[in-house]
Amino acid sequence: MEIRFAEIILENRPNWFWRVLKQLGVDFADGVLPRWFRDWRQIEEEKPWDYEPLMRYKEMLEENGIKLVAIEDNPPLDGIRLGIRELREEELDNVARLIENMGKLGIRIWIYSWMAGIGWSRTRTHIPDRAGMYVTGFNIKDIENSPPPTILKRVSKVTHEDLWKNLKDFLDYIIPIAEQANVRLAMHPDDPPIPEYRGVPRIMNSVEAFERLISLNRSEYNGITFCMGNFTLMTDDIPGAVRKLKDRIYFVHFRDVRGDRYNFVETLIGEGKTDLVNAAKAFLEINHEWYLRVDHTPTLENDIEYTPGYSYLGRIYTIGYIKGLFNAVSREVEEGSK
Repeated sequence: MEIRFAEIILENRPNWFWRVLKQLGVDFADGVLPRWFRDWRQIEEEKPWDYEPLMRYKEMLEENGIKLVAIEDNPPLDGIRLGIRELREEELDNVARLIENMGKLGIRIWIYSWMAGIGWSRTRTHIPDRAGMYVTGFNIKDIENSPPPTILKRVSKVTHEDLWKNLKDFLDYIIPIAEQANVRLAMHPDDPPIPEYRGVPRIMNSVEAFERLISLNRSEYNGITFCMGNFTLMTDDIPGAVRKLKDRIYFVHFRDVRGDRYNFVETLIGEGKTDLVNAAKAFLEINHEWYLRVDHTPTLENDIEYTPGYSYLGRIYTIGYIKGLFNAVSREVEEGSK
């Protein structure tokens, strides 16, 4: 089957990077919500999830030969996640507007998460590794004395079941809108996938949790982002997890780690704990349209780094590795089926 490689575009990359992506066979992008201001007055006349900012962002990518297929970002959601009444209605309206505008522009996947208060987190971003590279990592001990996020002051108490109830209500509201717009939702795991982060419960941290997510709303528009680095911290059987969830996997983050969910580092591809060959074979069994991208990569020596995990050379190396891996595994699968 065709492997649809994507790249996340965090800023307006230099021209040479676009050319390298095309040479590597990367034809698609999952993007963030545009954050530039409209004019010299620095006045935000429209929100990033409004039609025109999304349209301009999509056109910028497509002028460089990359098709925008997903948005990996969201309007504020903590009022929805935590059930804060005075925030919830406006946030639901904003998500609905994003989904509707994505539909109008032909952007078919929305990647979101249910991490309340604090999103994905690394406690260390420049851990020395071999050959002069730096890797990012997380250690629960680093945040033992960190206070709860400020948003918790807006709620008297929040439990894991509160988050599940609020997620169910959210899906029941937004899935009909997504079906109408033909935009699939793809839930990202908690990162790190631990049961609580600085006093805030987390629920998307096991294979069973994703099975429960699917059961909350049986629409095919209720789907999954299979971030392999997180799932590797949840289970020792990545191929089994892929086969179990395959009907709802719409986006894949292909990366690896060493350690466990409470103390890990993100490795150079091929140097972590995951059996990448059998993982790739499992992904090739998915019999519907899905996309794959590199996720966080080490910063190599003499690399250019704007954000830890998103340097240039680390990503180029990893894209080439993954493309070679899937090409080899695809041939093996095809020959085995003859």
